[in-house]
Amino acid sequence: MKCEKCNEKEANFFYEENVNGEKRSYHLCRACAEEMGLITKGKAGFGEDPFSALFPAGYGNFIGDIFGLPQSLGVKAKKCEGCGSTWQEIAKSGKVGCPLCYGTFGDELERSIRSIHGNVTHAGRAPAARLAALEKKNRMVNLKSALKTAIEAENFEEAARLRDEIRAMENGEKE
Repeated sequence: MKCEKCNEKEANFFYEENVNGEKRSYHLCRACAEEMGLITKGKAGFGEDPFSALFPAGYGNFIGDIFGLPQSLGVKAKKCEGCGSTWQEIAKSGKVGCPLCYGTFGDELERSIRSIHGNVTHAGRAPAARLAALEKKNRMVNLKSALKTAIEAENFEEAARLRDEIRAMENGEKE
């Protein structure tokens, strides 16, 4: 989707506002979003506090201060057992420290990735070999689901046909 302001670059920033009950939404490129003051120039945006531009530097993390517990209460930040990274460090750098971080900070990563990209599953192009394997896997999942449905509906002829098709795919006879 093209940027709604410049109509040149790819839109990768979604902004929605509600002013006096009137909702407006914009799909913008990074440059136009920076120009409108919606994001800070040069920031990566990963884990960035969207209200940081509204408050002076001395006011701290606006979202964390309202919804989170202050660090002064002795609450320990969650750390990855593999590399010792905290979510704050990952959000600041935009990079996970090790493979165990994905398990430790899975919920936080999913929310951040979803807010940046709109989804957490790959929907773009893929190499032909990978695409064929993925299509085969999806076909197998669909066949097994259909088999379960046929058995529950007591449609045993269809179930037998689906079972044979699954076996053929597993044995590499049918691609």
